[in-house]
This record gives sequence, structure tokens and C-alpha cells, in this order.
Amino acid sequence: MKKLCLATLLAFTPLLLASCGGVKSPREVADRFVAAETKAWNTGDVEELRALESSDVVYHLPGVDLKGWKAHEDYIQQSRPTISGLKQNWKYLSGEGNHFVMSYESTATVAGKDGQPPMSVANNYLFVFRLNDRKVAEVWTNGSTTNTPIEK
Repeated sequence: MKKLCLATLLAFTPLLLASCGGVKSPREVADRFVAAETKAWNTGDVEELRALESSDVVYHLPGVDLKGWKAHEDYIQQSRPTISGLKQNWKYLSGEGNHFVMSYESTATVAGKDGQPPMSVANNYLFVFRLNDRKVAEVWTNGSTTNTPIEK
């Protein structure tokens, strides 16, 4: 009887652990990230994104590193009022263990400042994510941005 109980326990342990919500595949984290990131940029509500990122997350963006959740939140909140017509397209490419890779394309209009005309902006980037304790801990980006003045 003990052997039967032990065999049953060993057979169902992986299923039990997977159903407890503690085990999240890179794809699951990526899907949740895309939904939260999109919501943050569209509405300013960053709570779901905050829950997915570690407090000391680092974003390596072209020309700047954002260090810590507060820096990422500020980047979104300060940029949102200057952007209109944002369209984002994320595509999950691959993931394993604590890493996943996504492609990102976006278009938007950025308001002009200091007498400059507004700009049509298009981005085409590759994002590499590192997770720690099932949270986004570090993000590397590389790609291109095209800016075109919008003449009135």
C-alpha cells in the first residue's frame, strides 16, 4: 500500500505543481507582459505591469538604461501625453527557462515641441527578457526607429 501511495504521489506531483500557479512558462509571462504594457501605454494604468516586473528591473534602451521600476513607470507616464495614435505589434519568438525573445513594431505620432513639427515615428525592435522569480528583471532592446516630420 505504501508503494502504491508513493507511486501515485510521484505521478501527480508535476501536475499539482503546474496547476498551483507558481510555475509560469516564458510564453505565459510574455503574454501577460504584452497585455500589461499595452494597457499602461493606452490608459496610464501601470498596476498590472508593476506586478510583472521586479522593483529593480533594468531596461537597456538605445542610448539610455532605465534602472528600477520607478524609472520605467516614469518613462511611460511622461511619454504618454506626447504620443497619439500608438499602434503596437508584439510577437513572441522564443523562450526557455528564464529568458524569452519578442519582436516589437509600433507606429505613433509624437507631438512637436519648441516650434518643431510633430513626427511620425515607426519602431522595429527585438526585445530579450530575463526573468528572476517569475518577474521581468532585465530587458535588452535593439532595432531601428524612423522619424518623419509631419508638415502642416
